[in-house]
Amino acid sequence: MSLLRHALAISLLLSSTWCYATNTSDVERWLQLMHSASHTLNYNGTFVYQQGKQLTAMRIVHAVDEENGERARLVSQDAIGREVIHSRDRVLCILPDVRSVMVEKGRQESEFPPEFPVDVEDLMDTYIFVLEKQEKVAGRIAQKLVIRPKDNFRYENRLWIDAKTGLLLQKKMYDERKRLIEHFMFTELQFVDQIDDAELEPSITSKDYKWIETEDAPYPEESKGGWTVLNLPAGFYEDVARHHRLPNSKSYIDHLVYTDGLSTVSVFIEPLTVKSKKLNGVSRLGAVNAYGRVTERFHILAVGEVPQATLKMINNSVYYDESDTP
Repeated sequence: MSLLRHALAISLLLSSTWCYATNTSDVERWLQLMHSASHTLNYNGTFVYQQGKQLTAMRIVHAVDEENGERARLVSQDAIGREVIHSRDRVLCILPDVRSVMVEKGRQESEFPPEFPVDVEDLMDTYIFVLEKQEKVAGRIAQKLVIRPKDNFRYENRLWIDAKTGLLLQKKMYDERKRLIEHFMFTELQFVDQIDDAELEPSITSKDYKWIETEDAPYPEESKGGWTVLNLPAGFYEDVARHHRLPNSKSYIDHLVYTDGLSTVSVFIEPLTVKSKKLNGVSRLGAVNAYGRVTERFHILAVGEVPQATLKMINNSVYYDESDTP
């Protein structure tokens, strides 16, 4: 093959891959299937979750029925054996090492399996979606989907979606230097028609443990205005603005949330006190970064699964406009 023909063949190959990668209907079909599977299937299995250098193995039982809705039980596979039990109206966090149970009212969304937006049209300006060849995960055929950012202000995600059921079998997250910073993967998985109720019950009895019911946080108010971010990475926009009182305190905190539809950054603005010891600089745990800044009157903290450059850009441009307050 001549050099010209060889170059033409490569060009055609890349061109066809690009068209396939930007076919939003194919990508959305897989994401919709994945979203549905995470809430409608009965299954049990074991997954590993790695964040930075921390590696955790968990056993999960997930059930859905008309009477009880969606329920899940996660049990750590280490010597401590902590449990998290999700039901329709509460979450139990069982801590055998301190013989306590934390009870949270209200349905809390589980982080496992992780979820992603279904509509991707608005994300095409900041991410490239590539459907790659199918691979095996936990002995099952999975469709690989790569979500690659077009800049260094967000992370790359690689998903392996079960080709038969749509359940997310594996997720890898890479930072702007292409380093693996978060990894979720099923190592064993079984789908069943029905889950026995006993598999979703806690392994301890109430008489042996101290049960602690967390207090309801003060209801957040709509922001009274004033706080804003002047400089955002391309694609990011303000999603939430809240103003609420801290538990057991007279102080108020402002909470701003910025997102590009996939990546999210939370900004917390809290008045300084004499006893305040706040993060001033950067901190990192796996995929989660934090950047704190102290002004004369406030502590401003930006947190999210995004690069530090993103947090610094947002945090350093937080501005209070008194003309915008009522």
